[in-house]
Amino acid sequence: MHIFLTGEIQIGKSTVIARTLPLLEKTYGGFRTSFGPDRQNHDRVLYMNDASGADVFTKDHVVAAFRKGELPEAFTDSFNTLGSKYLLKAKKHAQLIIMDECGFLEIGATVFQNEILNILNGDIPVLGVLRQTAAGWINQIRTHPKVTIFTVNESNRDILPYKLRDKFI
Repeated sequence: MHIFLTGEIQIGKSTVIARTLPLLEKTYGGFRTSFGPDRQNHDRVLYMNDASGADVFTKDHVVAAFRKGELPEAFTDSFNTLGSKYLLKAKKHAQLIIMDECGFLEIGATVFQNEILNILNGDIPVLGVLRQTAAGWINQIRTHPKVTIFTVNESNRDILPYKLRDKFI
């Protein structure tokens, strides 16, 4: 079973995952994307890290750049290299794979996309985040027969970690 969370930006999707993981008592791996200390700036970068490790905000972990007045610049090679590395590592040892988050930036990262879809076809459970407004390749996740989608909102985000725990036990 695979569960992906979706919802408005900054509604708490990643927080729901962070609050769910301690309730599961499972080894986990995968990837997590996040902005660093420059999150509030117009010009900022998006980082990708191993979901089972600490956040590292270095150039080697940058997967996209955001500049005021411009479309985001996705670094396809970084998604393909880092993302695939974290997913392959998780497949070897994890009881749960984290995919936080999948969205439009990965549109050209076919190696990364294929690794995600390969995992969804497998038996290791996935807990992930889907960007609500993303289309294209993301629809392959949304419509996957093993995927269930939960929409996070202000009224359910505090109880969702417990509901997710019950689904994954």
